[in-house]
Amino acid sequence: MMHNSLKCRRIVSFKIHTEEFLHVGDVKGMTIGEVDLPIIKVNSKPIIPGSSIKGAVRAEFGRVLSALPSDKLQSLIGYSLVETPKYFDENGTKIEKSKYFSKRSSSEIVSLIKQSFENPSIGILDLLFGSEFFASPTIFTDATTEVVSTAERYHVKIDQNLDSAQSGQLVDIEAVDPGVTFTFKIIYNSLKYTEKEQGDNPVDKAFTLLVNYLNGREMLLGGWKSRGYGLVKLEKENDTTLNMDKLVGVSQ
Repeated sequence: MMHNSLKCRRIVSFKIHTEEFLHVGDVKGMTIGEVDLPIIKVNSKPIIPGSSIKGAVRAEFGRVLSALPSDKLQSLIGYSLVETPKYFDENGTKIEKSKYFSKRSSSEIVSLIKQSFENPSIGILDLLFGSEFFASPTIFTDATTEVVSTAERYHVKIDQNLDSAQSGQLVDIEAVDPGVTFTFKIIYNSLKYTEKEQGDNPVDKAFTLLVNYLNGREMLLGGWKSRGYGLVKLEKENDTTLNMDKLVGVSQ
């Protein structure tokens, strides 16, 4: 994130275990004999893009935080605002969030972020996962596997206009089999937002809460969820913190 000093870097490794068929789609098949809806692959092996994992995790974590009373969230992470408001006040006039931020310089946005730790105006989800106006301190790598275990499955095609099955029409979809394990990492850059900051700030605490929440969690990834696809279980493998000495290669 812009102009905030780095305190340390935390790298958390996770496994993703597929419990049902998983479809994370590539572009639609165009050649004769090719599956209609293939999955994303690199070197013939399935992958789950980090952006897909991050989007699903943000949505899932956001629902959980939004269900907590503000005083409970305050006691957990020292911050009570989950989502950034859709409108901001500017000289007595309500302005949409996108317009408000687009008119601000980088330094003004940094100042607004710092002020939020005294008087919250930016949601903790944006501070943790980033937004279109400032970078995220949290990076999700692609999830990879050494196992090539996929299936081609067939479903009745749905007429989107009538919301009913099209007689005699089938669509074939490629999916990763249940029982396949992927691995990925979440890299979190712990930042110092204010000079008087001591210990873990609310974003640090929110990340710790996120890691604990994800460990052992079942959630849905990918497409075709309404037809039973996408159930996976996450399992934490390693959790490593690199302080500044380690990051710059200085011996302690």
